[in-house]
Amino acid sequence: MNEPQSAVSDPLTTANILTEAFLFDPFFSWLFPGKNHKQNLHEWWHFLTCHSTKNPNWILSVDAHDSTSSIWTKPILDLEESENNGDAEQDAFVNLMHELVDDRISQVLEAFAEVNANHPSQPHWYLQAVGTVPEMQGKGRAAKLLRPILEICDKEGIGAYLESTNPRNLSFYYRLGFEIQKELELDDGKAALTCMWRDPS
Repeated sequence: MNEPQSAVSDPLTTANILTEAFLFDPFFSWLFPGKNHKQNLHEWWHFLTCHSTKNPNWILSVDAHDSTSSIWTKPILDLEESENNGDAEQDAFVNLMHELVDDRISQVLEAFAEVNANHPSQPHWYLQAVGTVPEMQGKGRAAKLLRPILEICDKEGIGAYLESTNPRNLSFYYRLGFEIQKELELDDGKAALTCMWRDPS
């Protein structure tokens, strides 16, 4: 399989990009409220970007200008292997969330469990995140960064899936061929995600 080529960037740089891109995003404002919002958001993205460099099933892409970054997960074809390799990752994630959300841990983990339960069962590329720093948004950089994986989806006949954290981004995903699959209401309606699916063209 041909992988998309992109500029190499360290996890800290890409965490900085995604922190700026998702600052005060509705979902992440629920996840990390209060005065430590930006710091906690940065720790979240730094955890994920560091993890992406260690996990061969994750693809971290960054544009040549260090303005846009994306995180994809490859299709899971061997469920048994995936389950066996997931324990350490899950433990690390839970430990991080304990540090960041403190006494809200039960509500947060319950919300993430619901999100995971709604993932499609068929193999798919999962877009965990794509973001552009605010001053560079609206220039087509995110679409350009995502295109190589979407072309792989089309070539190999595999779908793509994401959860949009912000309603204002839906039109962007529509243009890439994604359609709304389900609206998730989390934590008694305090948070929401839009599940979207893209059939290969």
